[in-house]
Order: sequence, then structure tokens, then C-alpha cells
Amino acid sequence: MVDKIQNYGKTLIKWHFPEFEKPDRPISWYIILFVIFAALLIYSVVTLNFLFAIIVVMVVVILFLHQRKDPIELEIKITEAGIEIGDRFYAYKELDKFFIIYEPPEISNLYIEFKSNLKPDLSIPLKDQNPIKVRDIIIDFLVEDVNKEEEPTGDFLTRWLKL
Repeated sequence: MVDKIQNYGKTLIKWHFPEFEKPDRPISWYIILFVIFAALLIYSVVTLNFLFAIIVVMVVVILFLHQRKDPIELEIKITEAGIEIGDRFYAYKELDKFFIIYEPPEISNLYIEFKSNLKPDLSIPLKDQNPIKVRDIIIDFLVEDVNKEEEPTGDFLTRWLKL
């Protein structure tokens, strides 16, 4: 089988980033999590809500499996035709706007919103990239949302809860 090579125009900038960040969790994080899940499991059994018990067990299993998984390294390319992340390509015509939140060392991300509300926004770590350079390149293709000054709540909670 021959791999199909797509040409998305000239690559304007590219960098690598992990699929997800693996937070450093102290032992107290695991103890608190265990207590919360044990309490939820006991509550579900006492109230005879076995569906909730199954959901609690599933969440524990998913968190355990996610913890054991190592993130893969993805490459992002901002090209003349769109944005390529790993093996996925997003044409500019399906993207709406972007914004950058740069508050090192905690936050250094490029956020891209889709025109379709059914697709979740893309959150791309800038790593060692100069945010001004990335902005200067992408602003030629997408509108910058200057009203966004804080990271999305989901990203904040994920970082704060160390998930």
C-alpha cells in the first residue's frame, strides 16, 4: 500500500508537542482521589443506585489507564492551506478564529476555534515557540479573538485538578 502524501502548501512554522501533559501528582492527590471515589461508591450502594456505581468504577478504570499511557509526540505545521496536527489537517475554511494565552510557565497555548460548534476548540501548546511569531503568521489566515484573555475553563480545571 502506498502512503498518500498531501501537499498543503508551504510550511510557515512547525514544532513538536506532547499529545497531553502528564502532571506531577503528589501521593496526597491519589489519597484524596481514592477517598472521593470510595465515598461515591459507598453512596451509590447505600442508595441502591448501581448504575452510578458502575459509572464511578468506569471513571476509576479510565483514569488508571490514562495514567499509564505515555503521550505521543505530535508535530504541528501551520501551512498556507491550513493547520496540520499529526495526521489530521484542518483547512482554514473550517476554522473560525484563534487566540493565544501566554502566561509562562503555567500557560503557553494557541487556541483555535472551529466555525462548527459541534467540534471542540483546539488547544495547542506553544512550547518554546515565540507567541508573537506564531500570531504574526496565523493572523494572515484567521481572525484573532482579542476578547479572550484567560484560558478556557476546561483547560484551567484540567491543569488545576492535575487530570
